[in-house]
Amino acid sequence: MAVRAPARPGVVRVGSAVRWCGETYLVAALQGSSVHLLSRQADGEDAVVLLDALHRSPGFRVLDGPDTEVDDDVPAEPLVAARRSLGGAELLDGLADQARREVGFWLDHVLEVHTGLPGFAAPGSAPRPCYDPGHTTLRKRYETKAAELRAAHHQVSAGTVERKRLAWLEQGVWGLVDKRRVRGPSRHGRVDEQVVTLLWKIHKRQEKRSVGTRSRLFELLRRACVRKFKKRAEQLMPSRATFYRLLDRLGIVCGKQAAARRGDGSYRPGPPFTLAMATAPGEQVQIDTTSLDMLGLDESGCVVSLELTAAIDVVSRSVLAAVVRPKSSGTKTSSTSRRHGGRATKAVDALVLLAEMCTPQQMRPHWSLKAAAKASDLPYAQLVEADERMKGAAARPVIIPEMIVMDNGKVFAGRAFMDACAQLGISVRPACANSPTHKAIIERTFGSVKSLFSQFFPGYTGKDLTHRGKHVAGERLWRIDQINDFLQQWIALGWQQRPHSELRNPFLPSMPPRTPNQVFGAHVASSGYVPVRLSAEDRLRLLPTAWVQVTDKGIRLNNRTYDSRALNGYRNARSGWPGKGQRWPVRYHPHQPEKVWLEDHRNNTWAQADFVYQRLIGDAWSEHVWDQATAAHLDKGGTTRDETAIARLVRSLLERAGRGPSRTASPHPAPVDRGMQVGPAPVQDPYRGIPAPAFDSVASLPVLDAGPRPLAAPATRLALPGGPSSTSLPGDTGSHGGASAGQS
Repeated sequence: MAVRAPARPGVVRVGSAVRWCGETYLVAALQGSSVHLLSRQADGEDAVVLLDALHRSPGFRVLDGPDTEVDDDVPAEPLVAARRSLGGAELLDGLADQARREVGFWLDHVLEVHTGLPGFAAPGSAPRPCYDPGHTTLRKRYETKAAELRAAHHQVSAGTVERKRLAWLEQGVWGLVDKRRVRGPSRHGRVDEQVVTLLWKIHKRQEKRSVGTRSRLFELLRRACVRKFKKRAEQLMPSRATFYRLLDRLGIVCGKQAAARRGDGSYRPGPPFTLAMATAPGEQVQIDTTSLDMLGLDESGCVVSLELTAAIDVVSRSVLAAVVRPKSSGTKTSSTSRRHGGRATKAVDALVLLAEMCTPQQMRPHWSLKAAAKASDLPYAQLVEADERMKGAAARPVIIPEMIVMDNGKVFAGRAFMDACAQLGISVRPACANSPTHKAIIERTFGSVKSLFSQFFPGYTGKDLTHRGKHVAGERLWRIDQINDFLQQWIALGWQQRPHSELRNPFLPSMPPRTPNQVFGAHVASSGYVPVRLSAEDRLRLLPTAWVQVTDKGIRLNNRTYDSRALNGYRNARSGWPGKGQRWPVRYHPHQPEKVWLEDHRNNTWAQADFVYQRLIGDAWSEHVWDQATAAHLDKGGTTRDETAIARLVRSLLERAGRGPSRTASPHPAPVDRGMQVGPAPVQDPYRGIPAPAFDSVASLPVLDAGPRPLAAPATRLALPGGPSSTSLPGDTGSHGGASAGQS
């Protein structure tokens, strides 16, 4: 029986029988992209399926005709592979002409083996008897085709013909391509693949270490090959030049390129990026802390680095508040002791930032008149009518945040900041870890502040050591309070009234960019302005809280004692808070530690207590100065309980900072490090170990009064000075001498 090859197998037509989901269906209608299927089973159900889903379903195939019966136990013929062989022709476009001719050559022969007719056969042709599928087996057709090709001078075996047919059934036309013609050059060249795998392991291990050169990686690979391959290491290890070319092929960078990649893209997430979108002022506010790349003088006159904490509104790009704080590491007396003298941005600084957002910034007498809100693009008359605090305010808008986007730093992720945001009705959205693009606007604003503000100040250090000058710390530096004052004036004058490239009218893109104040004025006209006034109690509730006990001596907080008559009703009393016992909530300000405030929740009152030794200091000070004085007192052998001595040291530090650096005292030169001793060894001192004589304790020798002539006389008597009696010289025969001799 002759088998006719289907003209276009797998085409769904009306009236075709299809196999889908283990059942046989009849195609009743085609409507758009849907196919109406009628079940041929007695208890089956009809279905409406998308044509694309029908083709992609596992086990789907089109039967020859509506009367075809299919046995579920017999595996289906791979007609889908035959349909797949018609596609994939676009894959051949990139091949060479010789490869495409080979594919056409094999396609005709494979079709003849599979269906009995070659690809160039005319319609209605009958297969040759030796290739008739109805009278010959596949094995017989393989052998016949191989013999035919060998007679045409093609060295082909029956196994090759079988392999070509199976590849065509599985991959279509692409299975007939000689893969040697499409094989590209290996990425690792002739280097052994085991060595390449070992190189990747070493490179992965070195990613978190300090950046090194290619020579270090070459030496590490050589050692690893010796340990792993033993005697074969010399044969497998490539030369140095081949190794460097291998690094280029694999995309492994070292040295400066690796350092640049690590510095620029270490925390860069993969694209696509989502832009920060907001439609009203305060809808999204981004807050963060960064280094200001500047040096300044703190309260004690020491040179410290500076940090900037700022908040920016996404809609208007307005800097709502900014705080400058010093940063220093401090000292520790032991590994387990508390660090004294260290300082950085704390949670209270973030709380101060929240309070400044809700309060208009007042003009200072020495500021430029152009920095006033009255002379800016802000709707001054409307703002004063809604909020009288805007009278005499600086050109900085007041925007109450609805949502704050922050990072996961401990300054913002602490409970104090979260409680303050909850008290003001502000929602908080932490950014993902190591994802600066989630708050890209504040990150880019920091770069603008450094380029437009920081680099014009003495003490500018640059972003790294390569940009830092040699004598930055020796320049005439400004105090932190002065730098903060300059920054606030620059925000009102240089940032809020400067056109921003991102602030364009979306409906009129040809218009020049607007300033943050202009955009804020436009949104006030559409959204309105609602002022939020913080009372004195509200500001106290924004401060950090410490739970301490009120004793007879007062409140002990941070190695300081606070006391006042207002605490008399709370001494050794229970607070009434669950689980707190006699501990009361005390609010404190690290930058104004002269006072603390105890909160009584029972009657909503506050009890103020003062530092008991404030009279010894007599001036404004901060907790940072107290820590420095404490560290100096501990170095002298004191304890943290000696508050009077520490308070006097605070006073001396403030006085020294007020006098400035000394102009008369010359600094002691540092000892010169001369390195190791070179040359011949010095000659050993022969008198080493012998004490030096004490010349003051040596007695003087006796002095003779007579001259040399009387000494030569034979019977001359000499009276030695200091002696009890006269003494005769040798040869004296006098009576006195004889008597003396006799007596002796």
